[in-house]
Amino acid sequence: DAIAEAAFDDQCTGANPRYPLVAEIRQLLIDSYYGRAYVEPAGEHTPAGLTVVGQKTAAE
Repeated sequence: DAIAEAAFDDQCTGANPRYPLVAEIRQLLIDSYYGRAYVEPAGEHTPAGLTVVGQKTAAE
């Protein structure tokens, strides 16, 4: 959690095309550590013109 918060507080975070949530950064770090591909959940934050090829479910 501390690493995710530090990444969120980084000065470059605000320059991202979409402002990330701390929970998203945390999940990205966990997935990277365990060698899993990060799959962004589809929803209101999915940019127009992009197709989501996979979604996480509660069981994953």
